[in-house]
Amino acid sequence: MPASRYDKYVVRKPAIVTGDYQDEIPDTDKIPVSSPVDTGPRVIFSPDRVKEGNSIIEYGIISGDVTIGDGFITEPHKHDYEEIFVFLGTDPGDTTDLGAEVEFWLGEGSERDKVIINTSSSIYVPPGLAHFPQIWRNVVRPVMTIVVMPDAQKRVLKPVSL
Repeated sequence: MPASRYDKYVVRKPAIVTGDYQDEIPDTDKIPVSSPVDTGPRVIFSPDRVKEGNSIIEYGIISGDVTIGDGFITEPHKHDYEEIFVFLGTDPGDTTDLGAEVEFWLGEGSERDKVIINTSSSIYVPPGLAHFPQIWRNVVRPVMTIVVMPDAQKRVLKPVSL
């Protein structure tokens, strides 16, 4: 494939998020999965990959019941940038059907509450709002997840006490 003058803006291979929340590009084309039901976050765009970029975009696939953000790898936290969580069903006959139920926790202390979704949805998390865990139940087909962090530059997570 011929190189383009704009190849510096194209990310063709995702990175993974390491335990210190840095992007790591695996040496091989085979990227390890986090668990048998969760690929873990794959970084498809970040300032580490495209120097002019100001945002981070992650994606992943959930294929079975799992809890994310319960202290293993990440925990309930907040940060100074917004996040948009996108949950996409993969049934081509009905893309609104998520094929799972997700319990998504927001807030802390007496303000802590859960949101339940079972359709293709997005959840906006404003700066400073604590979030997690995500509890996935009744997963009947793989679900694509995307997290968009506009103007994040770097992941800076502040753990919260619930």
